[in-house]
Amino acid sequence: MIAERQIQCADCVSDVDHCHDSLLRHADGSLECTGVNCVDLASSRHALSIDCAELQGGCGCVDATRGELLAS
Repeated sequence: MIAERQIQCADCVSDVDHCHDSLLRHADGSLECTGVNCVDLASSRHALSIDCAELQGGCGCVDATRGELLAS
């Protein structure tokens, strides 16, 4: 019988405050985490932080922001 290997998060083991989910930066400057239980949107807590425009299929806020800019 082969022993099952468990991979552990180094930040969890070290008791470092962090989030395992991704931080999205919206065009209007607001932030959103993909994790439903995330309560702190500091970028330092998230290993992955991306602009919402990079999402597959895009983000509605990008089109809305462009529309506002074009209308000005």
